Amino acid sequence: MNQHYQIVSVISLLLIHGPTAYLIGEELIQCLVDALMRWTLGSELTSIPIECDMHDIIALGVGFLDKMASTRKFDPNATHLVYISEPLVVLSLSSLFEQHSWTTRKAWMVRSFRIAPNKSSLGFAFEGGPLCVLMEIFGGKFSPLADAFHCSESLGSRRATLVSLKRGADGVMQSHPVSWNAGSSDRFGLKARSPADVLTFLDNPDGKAFLFPDTHMGPDLLCFLQDEKTKELIVLALQDKTTPRLDARTWQSAIISVTPQFFYTMVVGITPCNPCHT
Repeated sequence: MNQHYQIVSVISLLLIHGPTAYLIGEELIQCLVDALMRWTLGSELTSIPIECDMHDIIALGVGFLDKMASTRKFDPNATHLVYISEPLVVLSLSSLFEQHSWTTRKAWMVRSFRIAPNKSSLGFAFEGGPLCVLMEIFGGKFSPLADAFHCSESLGSRRATLVSLKRGADGVMQSHPVSWNAGSSDRFGLKARSPADVLTFLDNPDGKAFLFPDTHMGPDLLCFLQDEKTKELIVLALQDKTTPRLDARTWQSAIISVTPQFFYTMVVGITPCNPCHT
């Protein structure tokens, strides 16, 4: 436990002294921010080169190498997957980084948009945007659905809050309020790599509020809202589109992608049916 506090203290000193951080630790801190954000937003590992002082992330005990079957030694010519496994460290670093403008979630997302080399990469960076919007609107409070969605007046007036689900020891699924500072997990989401990951999440999200499905499922994001009055759960499926013009074809494609009947199917094209003339 003392080691964890020492880690946070060391990094805190680097962050507080801006010019000093630039000279001795900005690259290291930025790499740590990348690893933390990818881990907390999507439970993703981060590849880092073992060069300069990047290995200090592991030496400090903050980052841990993913399991390597053959060797535990560093290969200076390769990159290694790093994750942060200790919830206390995750929560401490998250709180610490939000206190400094250049290491906040917002700054990290803006940086991801700025350095995206092409439209495809921009799409991946954009995935975290809806998560942040939903967290801001529904995290830790009940808000009208109309605050986030264009919908009918009756539906838009329903108030809901963001929740995470977790299966207890008795096998019963329980819901927990979620916000930036509260929840039942040290991570906000899981990025699925396969249909099996999606099924595992749906069977037991284990406290993570968001699911980024694998590329073949259809939706780009799944989460759960809870109605303030009825307490019923609302499964929310979202599709992200980065396009300069939302035409009818784009809208139709988005609607199909979040329709359960079309999950894990490929829609080649839709031809309107012409009425028969007699």
